[in-house]
Amino acid sequence: MDILTLELSDVTVSQALLEVKAALERHPALPLRILVGPDEMLQTNLARFLTRLGHPPTVHAEGRGWRLDVPGRPVRPLAVEPAPEPNPGHPPAEPLRPVLLLRSAFAPGDRALGRRLLLETLTHLPLDTPWLGLAHGALELLEDPAALECLAQIQARGTVVRVCEASRTYLGMGDPGFPALPAQEWQPLAARGALILL
Repeated sequence: MDILTLELSDVTVSQALLEVKAALERHPALPLRILVGPDEMLQTNLARFLTRLGHPPTVHAEGRGWRLDVPGRPVRPLAVEPAPEPNPGHPPAEPLRPVLLLRSAFAPGDRALGRRLLLETLTHLPLDTPWLGLAHGALELLEDPAALECLAQIQARGTVVRVCEASRTYLGMGDPGFPALPAQEWQPLAARGALILL
């Protein structure tokens, strides 16, 4: 039986989550074996992420590292379902909009309280939020360990955290460990109200 093997060493948690999610999307029926080094936080985040996606892994200690085995899923033919009857009392639910942070704390007021309230608000993002972007003043969150832990938890739940390229370049920041968000992608969405600005 074919097994898809991923070796994730020298990667951040966010990069590992993105690679695993992409592998599951490309090969949903194949069993997946993930090999990681001694980083227990990475192993824990991966196991939690896979469980939330409905792919609970079996975790094994291997030497100084970890092995996560994820069973494959049988591919079933799609059943043709009849179209639902229109219900004028309940319009169809709209897809969730992405969220973009432009600041690192709610303001005005006490900055520490504003930061804490912002991070607590982020923990309530719906699981199928397309992505959470950081731009402008929100890049300060990348220097706060509590904020980084919150962002890692959001990624572990399946929401990709992205960083505005233009903001990062302007501030002269190095690689933040999160995928890039081109300004030309989020600015048209913001202009037509197709994303949530915080």
